[in-house]
Amino acid sequence: MIRATWLLPGIFVLACEREVPHVDDSNNIVVNGEKMSQDAFLEKYCIGKEKNPTCSKVLDAAAQNLIERARKR
Repeated sequence: MIRATWLLPGIFVLACEREVPHVDDSNNIVVNGEKMSQDAFLEKYCIGKEKNPTCSKVLDAAAQNLIERARKR
């Protein structure tokens, strides 16, 4: 039981330290060959990493897309 409680913090740190992948086009996100929405990318890789350049780029693009959709209505 002691070993299990010793491993949990390590697993938590590894999950939180997920590296942010590079994105060429923030409007058409592809990670490891799979298409991903901007929201899914931000949720999976960018929580707590708002200062990361890739996260900032995707967040800006998502905000711009939201503004454009609102203007079309």
